[in-house]
Order: sequence, then structure tokens, then C-alpha cells
Amino acid sequence: MVDMHLHTTASDGALSPTELVEKAYEKGIKVLSITDHDTVDGLEEGRKRARELGIEFINGIEISCDWLGKEVHILGYFINCDDEKFQSEIKALRDIREKRNEKMLEKLEKNGIYITLEELQEEAKGDILSRSHMANIIMRKGYAYSKKEAFSRYLGQHGIAYVPKSNLTPDRAVRIIKENGGLVSLAHPKLITRDRGQILKIVNGLKKEGLDALEAYHGKFEINDVKYYIELAKETGLLWTGGSDFHGNERDVIEIGDGEVPMYVYESLLIYYEGGRI
Repeated sequence: MVDMHLHTTASDGALSPTELVEKAYEKGIKVLSITDHDTVDGLEEGRKRARELGIEFINGIEISCDWLGKEVHILGYFINCDDEKFQSEIKALRDIREKRNEKMLEKLEKNGIYITLEELQEEAKGDILSRSHMANIIMRKGYAYSKKEAFSRYLGQHGIAYVPKSNLTPDRAVRIIKENGGLVSLAHPKLITRDRGQILKIVNGLKKEGLDALEAYHGKFEINDVKYYIELAKETGLLWTGGSDFHGNERDVIEIGDGEVPMYVYESLLIYYEGGRI
């Protein structure tokens, strides 16, 4: 099987890169990509363990963006981690994330929920501090019974402490990955909005910037979703990607391999990439 959407402790996942690769191996995964949010810090460790276990490993990243108040995530594959300009761009993303976190903590405090930056840093096992880490603390302090509630009441798009990543647009994220030489896919389009007209607008706009694919397989997609996004990819002249979007958190029902991505999806991407059409 193939899983090209996985998260580790380098961002908001529960498993280290080594632990993630080992669990993927146990589940029979033959090809995987670590796609942590706004960082490539876990790739070297993950690639080393994958090589030892005979798993095909793809350097990946998931860049978090904002589009007209909606969250849009851009996946990048075959990333060149030695690219200094790319590393500089990623550092800028981290700075944006840190400023956003500070604003969200301020909003939470104004609403009687006290979380310090030190607590957030302690909760995160890597350098990326995320809303997922905030949600864990919110639950632990008794402000919410579940992660879903923490996001719906406080941290999600309609939550009282939500702050959009207004400084980073999807088209910029696409350009960052393309300039690096990577392959770009729009992550889990169904989770952006259920308005398919808006999705088409996003796809057409990003295709002009170099979008290569849509994520048609996902751990939360049903078979009809998969069929629809494959057809949409065909209609717009794009390829498609897939992965579970596994984080490994206790309340996350997604497991490694969910989405059931067939091998031909990876093989098609590899032919496209190695064919020099990026």
C-alpha cells in the first residue's frame, strides 16, 4: 500500500519519524511520505529508517494557508531539503505560525482560558507549535471534553480564538514548492469546503501557478468522494495523490493506510516527476 500523507512529532503528530515508519512497515506500507506542517525537520530521520526497512520514502511537506477565510493545505512531494532558498521560506512560515499562536493565546486569555507559551512548547515534541497542541491543553484543563469541541468552540474557523494565516496564500505555497523542484497537490479538498464550485475555483486558480495534482484519496473520504475528485483531476488536467492524514493522536480515528491508496497512484506521480514535466 501507499500512504503519502503522514505527520510526526516534528509538527503535530504523536509518533516520532522512526516510530511512524516502523508502524507503517508493520501495516505493510511500501511507499510513504512524511508531510509535516510547515517543516521538513523529520524527513532525514524518517528516510533513514525507511531505507533500513526497505520502504520507498518521499520527502514531503504540508503548507498551511488561508484563502478567503478558509483553510487550504498544500502538499509538496520530492522536496529538495538542501535548497537554501526553500529553507529560508520554511523559516518564514514558522515565523508566521509563531505570531499566529501568540495572537490565539491572547484571544484565549481574553475569554478566560489561560495557556502560556511555555505550556505550549512543553506540549509540542518538535519545534512546530500548533492548534492541535493547544487543543490538547484545553482538554486537559477541562475547557473542552473533546478535540472536536476544542476546535469548534475555540480554535477552528468559527472559534472565538481563531486567527487566519492571512500572510500566506495557497498560490504562494504552490510557488515555494515549484521553485524547489517539487510536485504540488491540493490536500483534502473536501475538508476545505463542501461547495464544489469554490473547489473548482481554487483548483483552476492554483493550476495557473503550477498545481500538479489533487488529493483524491484520504482517510476521511468515502468512495464517492474518491470518484468525484479523480474525475475532477481528469477534467482539469491534473494527477491525483492520496494518503491517510495520520496524526496518531488518541482521539484521531484515522490509521496509517486509511484511504487505501493503490500503488498505481505513486507510480503515475513518479513517471510524471521523473519525466521532467515539473
